[in-house]
Amino acid sequence: MSDNISEIMPAKDGVTLYVGIGNSLRGDDIAGMMIAEGIETTDRVKTLAAGEKPEEAYDEALALKPAKVVFLDAADMGLPAGSMELLYEDTISVKAMTTHKMPLPLISRLIREETGADVVICGIQPENVDFGAGMSVSVKETCELIIKTINNA
Repeated sequence: MSDNISEIMPAKDGVTLYVGIGNSLRGDDIAGMMIAEGIETTDRVKTLAAGEKPEEAYDEALALKPAKVVFLDAADMGLPAGSMELLYEDTISVKAMTTHKMPLPLISRLIREETGADVVICGIQPENVDFGAGMSVSVKETCELIIKTINNA
């Protein structure tokens, strides 16, 4: 896993909103949802399982006014399955995150501009996103490690 895990940890001050993105019917594409659903919520940590509608995070962020928003999503980055990398608005390939109706870079930029929140996009390299496939061992292990790390922060 990437050394960038510190970038997805809860903000020191204020609320952090974790947004899980993905399709439960497409194997490893559920990675972001699994992480969001596994994170324990507190006064300072909130989660949203947005599924295939990351645009739902916009309304949630406007209501919460978080210090930080972390999008969690499977993304084909050409890395070994289970790799975690931070992705940036200006470098995300449209093909890397294909299940979204509204582009994630646009949503993240709107949230940042409207709330002043730091926005982080965390990509998990899938092994298989075929319809009906199960979650791969490597992606599941990465998701479990991310959940454990955030919950122990």
